[in-house]
Formats: sequence, structure tokens, C-alpha cells
Amino acid sequence: MTRRRTALSTSSSILAIVAAGKGGVGKTTIATLIADQAALAEHPLAPFQVDDQRRLAAMLGARVHTILPDYELAMRSPRALTSPFAPLYNACAAAAQGGPSALLDVGPNYVELCTMWMRKAELGEDLATWGVKPVVFVPALAETESLRQAIETIRLFDLALPGATLAFVENQRDGRFADLRPRAETALLIKDELLPLIGERPYLTMPLIEGEAWTAYESHNLRFIKAMAMAPAEAAELLSEEIADVKIMRSAVTAFVRTMRAELSQVLPFGERA
Repeated sequence: MTRRRTALSTSSSILAIVAAGKGGVGKTTIATLIADQAALAEHPLAPFQVDDQRRLAAMLGARVHTILPDYELAMRSPRALTSPFAPLYNACAAAAQGGPSALLDVGPNYVELCTMWMRKAELGEDLATWGVKPVVFVPALAETESLRQAIETIRLFDLALPGATLAFVENQRDGRFADLRPRAETALLIKDELLPLIGERPYLTMPLIEGEAWTAYESHNLRFIKAMAMAPAEAAELLSEEIADVKIMRSAVTAFVRTMRAELSQVLPFGERA
């Protein structure tokens, strides 16, 4: 299947959004990779999450601003659903004045609410006025419901932020799309609905990390840059693994991060350093 590559060539101030209508598809992994890539490039980033699981906060630390609409209070005051987004709006405005770019991780239960707020707040128009580029990443696995939710997520963001650069991410954790049986329901969904919707927009791939090497690091909420920088003896003690095994795990994680840095650099203004 043909991949589309489109470079982002505007100002360096962005609103990077990672969103998925289904959990467990690699959303927070991508958000963490973006945060790490920004850190390596010394590009300031203000992270936000709209997710009651708070996984991004666990990975990046308490500095992540969590947006949690109050559904019970909204029965009496509908603004309780939208007011919590105000800090994100303010962060985007600050980015236009030289402040940090913004990173937003949108959980599966909040995609519709988040895009509704963006439409009502006319965020897309304001971002264009400010010169802040919205970049949306939508990941999915080779699984029917994951793809259906990704398609709906793309459609919602197309309505909410029509000027955004939207990148689809094929998460190959459970297999490659190209390896699906041509007449399988999932393959037909990709061919008939997903690819026409993506069109010429960026299509990224996220490979499987060999040997589940990342699982042990992730269970300790270690960022990729921290895992790669850790001395083998220190990592072995923390993860309760043998030093030789840790070296193999770190090598697999490093190869994965190198691949993902190249993929993300297609659409992020802070790419790999020379």
C-alpha cells in the first residue's frame, strides 16, 4: 500500500494533537515520542491531556495539565464541559507570542467533546491568525474497531480544525496492514474508507518494538530518552533484569525510537538534529 509523505513547512509554533477513539492503539506512546523529540531539539512544549487515565502525566510527570470536564456539574451548568479547556486555548495563544508549543493527548472517551469545543471556540480560525500550526496524529491497529474509530476521529478533526496537518499512524504492533487478507473485513475497511479519507495526507508507520522490549520500561513510567540514557547496571537493577538482557532491550528500544524520529520528522517542525 502506497504511503504519502508531506512535509510541514510553516512556523515552528504548533499545537500537536494525538487522538484516538479507541484505547490501546499507541496514542500515549506517540505523545511521549513527540515530547522526547521536542526535548532533544530543545523545543519547549506544554503538554496537556484530556483523559481520565492520565497515562501521559505518568510518563512525563506532574507538569502535564489534565483537562477533565465535569459531566455531573454539566447537568446544571453546560459550561462545565467546555470551561476546563480554557488553559489549552491560552497556551496556544501564548505559543504565538514565543511561548512553548502545545501537545494535547486526547483519550478515547473525549474525542467528540474535544472537537466540539474546538468548533465552538473557533480554535482553528484563531490558530491561523496566530500562526500556530495544528498537527493531528491519529493512530490505529490492524483491527476493525480500531480502524472504525480512527476514521471517525479523522472526520471529527476535519470538521473542527480544517486547516490542520492530519497524519494517520499505522501501528504495526498487531501486524501490518499490507499483510491482511485482501477480502478480510479489516482490509476492505482500509481500502474502501480509510485510504480515500486520508488521500494525500501524511501516512506514518509505527513498527513493533522487537521482543516486547519496551514493556518493562513502560511499567516503570520511563520515557524513551530516559530509558536509552540509563546505564545498563542501573536499568538492570530497576527492571529486575540481567544486564545482558537490558542491553538487548535497550538496543531494540533505540532502533524503534530512531525509526519513529524519522517518521515524526515528516510532519513536526522540530526534527532530528544533524
